[in-house]
Amino acid sequence: MRVNMKVWSLLWVAVLSACASAPKQAKTEADPYARYVWPPPPDEAKIRLVTILSGRADVEAESKWKKALIGASPHAVFDFLRKPFAAVFDNQGRLWVSDPGLHALVRFDRENRRYDVFGTTGSLRLKTPLGLGLGPDGTVYVADADLKRVLAYEPEGELKTAYGKPGELENPTDAAVSPDGKKLYVTDSKAHRVVIFEAATGKVVGSFGERGSGEGQFSFPSALCFDAEGHLFVVDQINARVQVFDSDGTFLQVIGGLGVGFGNFVRPKDVAVDDQGRLYVSDAAFNNVQIFDRQLRLLTFVGETGEQPGQFRIASGVAVRPGEFAVVDQLGRRVQLFRYLPTTGE
Repeated sequence: MRVNMKVWSLLWVAVLSACASAPKQAKTEADPYARYVWPPPPDEAKIRLVTILSGRADVEAESKWKKALIGASPHAVFDFLRKPFAAVFDNQGRLWVSDPGLHALVRFDRENRRYDVFGTTGSLRLKTPLGLGLGPDGTVYVADADLKRVLAYEPEGELKTAYGKPGELENPTDAAVSPDGKKLYVTDSKAHRVVIFEAATGKVVGSFGERGSGEGQFSFPSALCFDAEGHLFVVDQINARVQVFDSDGTFLQVIGGLGVGFGNFVRPKDVAVDDQGRLYVSDAAFNNVQIFDRQLRLLTFVGETGEQPGQFRIASGVAVRPGEFAVVDQLGRRVQLFRYLPTTGE
């Protein structure tokens, strides 16, 4: 009995210590990222770093004393990102992250302070989840390179269906849904093409592309997305460019090309278009994201190589929502979230 009382006394002291120190911590870390802005001073800041997400503790407010009382989670292996690849915001503002290192899909819900993991149980488990897409109805699409399929999840994480029968996909790396929700487009990287599925039935209804460096040709396409007008943007990775097509696969124009100047790329990884028509392209060589306007003129870029906030070690996936965007820092094992600031006169 004396031993038990001693243990509880020590725990109670720990609880009091944690409670006493909490206000001080909150005060000193109220906004640790406020000074990370782009462009840097003396120019007027347009973008700022909001937060960094690397695991469960970044959204769930579990206190130190609770951890001491109940111990570690039996699912602690999933509590931290291991090798995040891509990201997408859903219709509720929750951030989904594919992690081939965890063989899982992770969802950060900042508003409700929840952290959920999907794709690790059941008859069809994720192996190498890569690119993510979002349907108009909130369905999340995950391209799995090893499964050679695209898995579709309901908004709350239940597996809905899968696309890709044997022989239909060789190496799927990303998926995007047409604005009307009727077709699913998949980059089949090693086949150097884009495959088109009927979303409702899973039937292949077309494809376009072949290996090469000409217009409409690809060299290991890695990612794709639609804008609101139905233009399809495809990252042509080894050719270091982004190609633009209509929904039938007709070539329209090219963005960038191999080079180290502004507006060029070396190793483009992902692409996204926000509600304002701005185009985002991540580059794993520059370790930044270049942002273009509706006329595809370069506006600015965010990031550089490093381990500090606002820096990246392999800038990978890009996700957008109104007023915010997120960038996956793959070797940094984190996702960095950025927000647009009001400009003078707004």
